Parts: sequence; C-alpha cells; structure tokens
Amino acid sequence: MATLRRRKNNWQAIIRLKNYPNIYKSFKQLKDAKRWASKTEINIQREDAGIFNHQYPSFKFILNKYLNEVSIKKKTYRDEKYTILKLSKEPWINFSINRVSPKIIAEYRDLSLKKVSGNTVNRRLDVISSIFTTCKKEWGYPVLNPISFIKRPKRGEPRNRVLNKYEIEKVLSDNTLDINFRNIILIALETGMRKSEILSIKKEHIDGDLLKIPVAKVRGRIIPLTKKAKSILLNSELPFKINKYTLGNKWRKLMKKHQIKGVCFHDLRHTALTNLFLNKSLSVPEVMLISGHSDPRILLRTYTNLKAQDLVEKIG
Repeated sequence: MATLRRRKNNWQAIIRLKNYPNIYKSFKQLKDAKRWASKTEINIQREDAGIFNHQYPSFKFILNKYLNEVSIKKKTYRDEKYTILKLSKEPWINFSINRVSPKIIAEYRDLSLKKVSGNTVNRRLDVISSIFTTCKKEWGYPVLNPISFIKRPKRGEPRNRVLNKYEIEKVLSDNTLDINFRNIILIALETGMRKSEILSIKKEHIDGDLLKIPVAKVRGRIIPLTKKAKSILLNSELPFKINKYTLGNKWRKLMKKHQIKGVCFHDLRHTALTNLFLNKSLSVPEVMLISGHSDPRILLRTYTNLKAQDLVEKIG
C-alpha cells in the first residue's frame, strides 16, 4: 500500500515493496498522487506476475552470470572479480535488474567516494556499465544503463611521480633483491614497459635489438632495446616466474623498507619515459614508438615532468 504525505506545498506518494527500491513522486494535488500510486503498484504487480512480456532477474543473479560467463574470459578477470565481490555486498543486490535505477547508482557513487578515490569509483562504475550493456545486447533484457544518467566523479590528475637518481640507487643497491625482481626493475627503467608487458616477455620475442611483443595493453608493438636491456633479457629465464599481484606486493614492501613514499611500480615507466626526454633528448614521436602511446597529448600530459632547471642547458 502506498504512503501519501504532505511535503511543503506538494503531496508525495511513496511506494515501498520488498526487493524493490523505494519509489517517490510529488504532485500538486492529492488525487493525482493517489492515481499515480495506484497505477504504479498495479504495474509492479503485473510485472512480478509475468503479465508483462519481460521478467527480470535480480541484480545478484546477473552479477554472478556476468562473472562466470563474461568476466572470466577477460585479462582483467581478477580485478573485475574483486569489484563484483564488493558490489555483491550492496543492499540493493536483490533488486530486479530493471529496478537498479540511476538514483541508486548515484547514491552508491557518493558513498563510495567517501572511502576511495574518484578513479577507483569510476573503474567500479565501468564494470556496472559493462554489466548493463551485456544484459541488453547479449542477454535480451530491455534495460536502460543507469550509468548513462549519472554524473561521473572527476578523474584525478595523472600521476607525475618519478624516482630521482638517489631513490633508484637505493633500490638497486639493496642486496636482498632476488635476481628476477632486480632484472624486472631494470627492464622497466630501461624500456618504460608496463608491468604486464614485462611479465609476458618470452625468448622468442627478442629479435636482434628489437623486442616484438604480440600482445600489449591495446595491440602488439615493437620496442627498441638498449644494450643493457638486451643483455638482461638474454641472460634471464623468461618469462619471469612471478605474477603482477605478487610483483606489486614485493614492490610496496621494498618502498616501505627504504621509506620511499608515493611510488608505485608503474612510476618506473614514468621515470623511464621522462628520462628519454631529458637525458636521451628524444622527440615525442620517438618516445611514442617506445612507450606505445597512440595519442601524443597523453604522453605529454602524463609523462613529461620537465622542470625549468632541466631546460637551462638546452636553451643556453
């Protein structure tokens, strides 16, 4: 039964049903509020009874279906699984998929922003959006994507942290580093490759002074090797026997041990590419070839941490 209440100069109708989000709507006249409430309740009941053409499963059911049929085939499966497990704890998990409204997702966004960064929230919203897109295009449920109707959190500024030479020396002089971990760090500093790319290197990818990676972040690419990088790879057991999660944990422990703050493994890529500009004097197109970026604006915005004092020698 709907609840009707006076709210300022309007009449507000509230419909509360089990496994459905609360539905609110305000009207100037009481009779309009009663008419809307009655019609809405009937429509919901008809839908639950299967009188409408479509019966919708719960969001919980869809989450599990997406995880087991779609996400499991992705390279990002482990990351998506973590996000889906987080989503499965939300109070609206048992709502039918068509009842997960933009209002619900907006509230989820706002609560999440109190705990994690805007970039993290956006990645979680990306998963939700993919789920709804799959529901409509692949599984035949005529649902609207609620992500399309809400405002996204502002993305944070691109990271610009680079390691200075003293931090690099401190890391590489650590005698407790195992040979594989040290070689991975050196390859990252020499080539600017991403973590996942480094861990996918095989002996057959080395072709003279070139490294031909068949699968990178977007597409395969060819990376010129320095003499040092080539020597390390030729004398390493490839592929490196460590996964990206273990590598990330080892890196964080290393940073904590040496009290180096604000540095993640990906910042080795920032450092390497910045050094290509400053120390090797390479042009943007040349660095793009090494880095694998397709848009020069991204490369300039994200990786060129040039300071005024760094340019003094160049301009004389």
